[in-house]
Amino acid sequence: MSVRQDVPPVAISGAGPVGMALAIDLALRGIPSVLFEKRSEEERIVARANMTNVRSMEHFRRWGIADALRENDPVSAEVQRDVAFVTRLSGHEILRFPRAYEWSERLPIASEVAEWAPNEAIEKTLRDRVRSLPLVDLRFDSEVLGFEQDAEGVTVTVDGPDGQESYTAQYLVVAEGSRSKLRRDGLNVRMEGHPNLARSFLWHIYAPGLAELWKATEMSSMLLFYNEDRAGDSLVPQSGTDHWAYFASPVPDGVDGDDWEACRAMLFRAIGEEFEVEPLAGGTFITHSIQAPRYDFGRVLLIGDSAHMVSPMGGFGMNIGIGDAADLGWKLAAVLDGWGGPALIPSYSIERGEAARFILKGCESNQAVGPRELVRDGIEEDGPIGDAVRAQVGEDIQIQKARQFKRMGGQLGYRYSSSPIIFRDGTDQPAPSFEDYVPSSAPGNRAPHHWLKDGSSLYDHLGNGFTLLVLNDLDAGALVQLAETRGVPLQVLTVEEPDLAELTVLYETGAALIRSDHQVAWRGDALPDDLDRLLDVITGSVSWA
Repeated sequence: MSVRQDVPPVAISGAGPVGMALAIDLALRGIPSVLFEKRSEEERIVARANMTNVRSMEHFRRWGIADALRENDPVSAEVQRDVAFVTRLSGHEILRFPRAYEWSERLPIASEVAEWAPNEAIEKTLRDRVRSLPLVDLRFDSEVLGFEQDAEGVTVTVDGPDGQESYTAQYLVVAEGSRSKLRRDGLNVRMEGHPNLARSFLWHIYAPGLAELWKATEMSSMLLFYNEDRAGDSLVPQSGTDHWAYFASPVPDGVDGDDWEACRAMLFRAIGEEFEVEPLAGGTFITHSIQAPRYDFGRVLLIGDSAHMVSPMGGFGMNIGIGDAADLGWKLAAVLDGWGGPALIPSYSIERGEAARFILKGCESNQAVGPRELVRDGIEEDGPIGDAVRAQVGEDIQIQKARQFKRMGGQLGYRYSSSPIIFRDGTDQPAPSFEDYVPSSAPGNRAPHHWLKDGSSLYDHLGNGFTLLVLNDLDAGALVQLAETRGVPLQVLTVEEPDLAELTVLYETGAALIRSDHQVAWRGDALPDDLDRLLDVITGSVSWA
């Protein structure tokens, strides 16, 4: 086995969406990385990702790929971007959430809107961006078999096209997904939380005639079957009108999710008739709500599904990982560039662990309520009796499932209340809500968004380091000079009327220091007397000795 030392400072095991997102974030900060992906370039995986939510699209915008994802969406325009509940496709519509995951009108509270596009489009978008960046080395047919780390770096053993080779990087990021061998065998990490929430299945199918069978409702981005089978199944278009994903959670008792014939019989019952269908790939998986007790292990870091697993009820799986990449990217870059302190990398575990706990808990609640709990006898009957039952079930869905499809709290409302790199101001805040998002400029929160009068987003004006948003007559000169002396990237942002008045109301203070991942690091009407202390905290440079 040959040994080589020319690998970039960050090695990433896994080139799925989360691994690629991290590589992009690093490259845009001038940090080279190498992505090792065991799949071939042509191989595709059976992925459950379909939604890039509002928060992730804000990061995609920052990385220059939000519009590209929309352009890469292969799902036909015939498919309404709605969530629809029906008894069977040949039966009755119960309820629709119009434009539940995707809409054309911009939101005042966010710089982007969500995009409902299958994993194929997500990976293509990220991969195209990776290929446009010379600082990213993407290697297919290359599996990281193991690693050894010391105070100087991490040596990874890779089985690639030319056999086994050994590379040394300064950091190794494990982005291998939920079945990560490096997490299990290399780090011996035991996941914590609520495992085995449900036995589920996912099948990708080819059925060109299925589009003609949509009788109960218009073709929708997500179709959920609520009938007296109470099977927990749903159908999601994946292409023009011929490729579909068929999903069930929990799988009904007595059904083997790996047995295509049994799953096809379920599908035929849900549609209400038989049709030509070919299985492409699929089978059983177990839905968990668990995460690693920490994500940082010296110079080896966990990210995405390698760090946490979430119920798919809410579409947060990949999106938590995108948030991980946005948090970890700037911290790795800061340490490698020399201005990040010893608390910065450990803060990644603390911040993202808190965000994951918040989201996992919300998705567990979504998982707990489905057709088994909400379907009532008579839901499939024709006539007034069935109409009344369906109306009542529709009301129950509005009350108990809207949080899964329409609410913004889970996407935008998490905060880093326990982070050691947040300069807190003593604000007593209520617990964040998974349902409803309430903007707050208190340190640790996502900075309140605002559309400026020139049509740009406030976030478009944030730098790759820290941005001091000044809304009063605060003199930032001393802080700017000190940051320059210490090599900390910091810029000052001022605005004019009417943006000034509107932002002053929104931020409730004269100034706020905002990180490049949009989180508030500090706020106040005047700068602290001890500016060194401020920079020590937000750069993770407070001594632990």
